[in-house]
Amino acid sequence: MTQHPTPEHIGERPTTLDELNQELKNAAAEHPEICRLSPGSLSVTAAPEIHPSLSLPGRAQFVRRSLALLLTGEGIRYAGSSVHAVALPALAVLYLHAGPGQVALLAFAAKVPALVVSLPAGVVLDRYPLRTVLISTDLTAGALASVIPLAAVLDQLSMPLLCAVALALGAVSTLHTAASMAAVPLLADPAELHRANSRFTAVLTIAGTSGTALGTLLIATIGAARAFAADSLSYLVSAWCAARIRALPAPDRRRPDRRSAIQEIRAGMAYCASHPVLRPLFLALAVTGVGDGLAATLLPYHLLTNVEVGATGLGVIMGAGSLGGLTGALAAPRLVRRYGTGRVLLGAWLAFALMPVPALLARPGPAWLAILAVSGFLQWATATCIGTTQRSVQQQFSPVQLRSRVQQTSLWLTTGILPLTALAAGALTALIGIRTVMAIGVIVLLLPVGMLWRSPVRRLPTMDERAR
Repeated sequence: MTQHPTPEHIGERPTTLDELNQELKNAAAEHPEICRLSPGSLSVTAAPEIHPSLSLPGRAQFVRRSLALLLTGEGIRYAGSSVHAVALPALAVLYLHAGPGQVALLAFAAKVPALVVSLPAGVVLDRYPLRTVLISTDLTAGALASVIPLAAVLDQLSMPLLCAVALALGAVSTLHTAASMAAVPLLADPAELHRANSRFTAVLTIAGTSGTALGTLLIATIGAARAFAADSLSYLVSAWCAARIRALPAPDRRRPDRRSAIQEIRAGMAYCASHPVLRPLFLALAVTGVGDGLAATLLPYHLLTNVEVGATGLGVIMGAGSLGGLTGALAAPRLVRRYGTGRVLLGAWLAFALMPVPALLARPGPAWLAILAVSGFLQWATATCIGTTQRSVQQQFSPVQLRSRVQQTSLWLTTGILPLTALAAGALTALIGIRTVMAIGVIVLLLPVGMLWRSPVRRLPTMDERAR
């Protein structure tokens, strides 16, 4: 437990930002085996924009208000993004009469930015204020979303245009999501970090479900092209919320050793590869991304064609999954406090790997539909439990100056690999069949459990013990 300084020690500590930065650099030079970083890479960011007249409780309330604004804006934004996720393929199929290959290309265009943009996004977040990134990406996304209804009015809709908008929106959204995730640990007390990440995931889960329902309703009432107007409006509301967040620190622009983007990306990846906890955790995430891509890419097609659940049945399974995602996100902090971080991660990972098995065995019928709904609930519950817990772990183990790049390395290993695994799943299905591909995915999903069991992750204590 950290010992608090007594009054007689206060005068011995650095009193200015420059002095504190210099002490950090001196410590790094004297103890490189501990810091693992060059002296010039250590710096302290500028303080948040909190008025000095505010009392300590007033400052805490100021930060909590900023976190509430972040969650509100992100929820509204994600609901809007879910609207266009429904409207974009509907527009392609219903209005442009796109074929399966064109729809697949459209989906690929929306997802490939996660592969290309995730790593550079970490460097951007280290160099520019998060608040500026949040506002600028929201305004850009709002302008991009408004292109679709405008093109519809001018009768200029085409598949190349839809793919271009999907690609640009995907890139902007990847950068924005990175900034919003990086803002959470800066607006949360270390002891409450896991709970803050849990609330963040819960808000996005609710927003995604409501946004999908709203998108379906808007397409049925006003059309797919006009539904993008709601999407554009959600980005503007999110930008307004971000503009009111004042408690985010700005990056230190006085660093004398500013390196190229490639060098900074390598530094973030090198830290992840050398850390005894993050290395096995990130490797497990990467393998999980491959297994999930194989097991889940063609799951809706399998359920509709082979299991014959129908559109209503698929909606029931997806609704149960959304409820499970919300439950898992909210329950994760309590589970970690009771059982410990390592046990929760191992148990959730094992359960997540086994949940696709019912879909492999399922046959047409209401009994199997009920089983699939339960498995969907549990799979999403374990997925959000893993997501919020591992994100809190990496934030606690990452130095502030590397936190954004560590975060983006994690996202690159998980979401960035999805477009490639989706293509691989489609190609393998044509050769060996959909059930065999899904079975291979389940086997791959089980591998991370063994990896984590043999690693220090298994012995991780609760978040409260780490914070102390």
